[in-house]
Amino acid sequence: MRTQPLVRRPLFLAVFVAIPLASQAQGAKTIDEGSFTITVNGQRVGREDFSIAGTPTGRGTEYIAKATIVMGDRRLMPAMQADSSGAPMTYQIQTRSASDQEWWSGTISRGRVDARMRTAKGEARKEYIVTDGAIILDDDVFHQYFFVVSRVRSGSIPVVIPRRNTQLTLAIASAGPDRVTIAGKELDATHYVLTEPSGTTRDLWVDGRGLVLKVAIPSRGVVALRDDPPAA
Repeated sequence: MRTQPLVRRPLFLAVFVAIPLASQAQGAKTIDEGSFTITVNGQRVGREDFSIAGTPTGRGTEYIAKATIVMGDRRLMPAMQADSSGAPMTYQIQTRSASDQEWWSGTISRGRVDARMRTAKGEARKEYIVTDGAIILDDDVFHQYFFVVSRVRSGSIPVVIPRRNTQLTLAIASAGPDRVTIAGKELDATHYVLTEPSGTTRDLWVDGRGLVLKVAIPSRGVVALRDDPPAA
């Protein structure tokens, strides 16, 4: 891993350079959109509004996935362009609160991440190696679990956690059919258990199309549940 030192400068002088995510091309199709209510230990703490769109190409469907997550006074705004396997080509996320702002952006190609970060301490750049084809699964962003089950439903998958500048491998196993109640309706679902190398687990429920209905992270007491069933 190569790290360039922080460039310390007043934030008001820092120039924000966003990754130019491709606009939704003609023929793009909405794959999923909606919102999740986020709770911690049963108490509502936030909401995620998201959209995932796909554009057919000669290499398969390419994705644009975006969201706005509000948790207390903190707002996260992730945006990703991914290839047909769900592996990211570009990713950026802004985090804002009443007292601070952070920004992470990066390109991911041929197993290498080239990332730029900006915090109150200044700006830095990091380059590091990840498994080729790894997907993004950022902390506190829940629509991205769609890309887990779109890739594999049994076995393992490499995952990059951008703001931690790290990678881990999740083992994935089906816990079988289940039901999830959303807006008073019981929906058929498949329950998956995702296990980190440390043994920490995450639970994921998806419908028959692989659309995310619910995510639970027991170690943190976090649950993200859709507000409405996915559109037919």
